Amino acid sequence: MQELYEKVSAMNKDYYDLRGQIVKAERRLAVLDERLEMWAQYEKYKPIRQKLDKLKPGKREKYQQKHRAELANFDAAAHFLKSLKESGEAITPKAWRAEAAKLTVQKDADYQKMYAMRDEIKAVEALRKTADRLAREGQHQQKEQER
Repeated sequence: MQELYEKVSAMNKDYYDLRGQIVKAERRLAVLDERLEMWAQYEKYKPIRQKLDKLKPGKREKYQQKHRAELANFDAAAHFLKSLKESGEAITPKAWRAEAAKLTVQKDADYQKMYAMRDEIKAVEALRKTADRLAREGQHQQKEQER
């Protein structure tokens, strides 16, 4: 019985350790996704900002009004990337994509492993419950025989 309890305990520990790894990967993926979205936004609206910078002062006002949303999105992305750079982070979209792809594959594999572990834990828990019930019944019968 003691081995069964230890087995269930070890399986639960492994399960929750794996769950922790998955959560860690999901948090990192969220960070990478945000960075990649901001990079894409920066690249998308960069030509609009460049065109604004090339315009003569008379046409700038009208162009800014016409493209206010795009310019705001560009400025937000540029500010985000600038703050990343100032904090010592390199702006490496290619590396971010590679890391995100690797983490996604690992996370998916870990989920499959976790689902399999969950099924094993359920089976071992059922065994443990049955063993407990049989042990209680055995003790109950022993007490009745002693009377």
